[in-house]
Amino acid sequence: MNNYEKAKLANGSIYEIVPGGLRENTDRSKLTIIALLGDKTLSAVDSETEVAENIATVTILDASGEEMDIKKGYKYQTGCKKQKNYVVGREVVDKGDLDENAVAEYKDVTATVVIIELATGDVRAELDEAKAQISELNATVDALLVTNLEE
Repeated sequence: MNNYEKAKLANGSIYEIVPGGLRENTDRSKLTIIALLGDKTLSAVDSETEVAENIATVTILDASGEEMDIKKGYKYQTGCKKQKNYVVGREVVDKGDLDENAVAEYKDVTATVVIIELATGDVRAELDEAKAQISELNATVDALLVTNLEE
């Protein structure tokens, strides 16, 4: 198995990033991590990356485990999906011809990966949360007014 870069979440979980599997927007508002699924389940990855504290700091490690970059400020997981047969590399397959001449062919190496999409802010989610809080506050005020009128 190849040694891959890794993404370490704030809670200590580590994901092996496939080659080309770390993509960040130029404005750093979105981060996509494509990692080997390994022995994790999609629902476990989804649950883990939905917790804002777990994704607030994502440390990128090189293949030997040395810290290379720290990504901060991500609050929301906006997508988590599994993809089978994702190409993670190529290997040379030596197929000699009848005269024993070396003939190299390339074969794709595939694996099952998880694609995790993170965002720094989701205005719609924040708006929905604010609306819910306002509704709760309005209900509390209404209840207090009714209580005061009854006295």
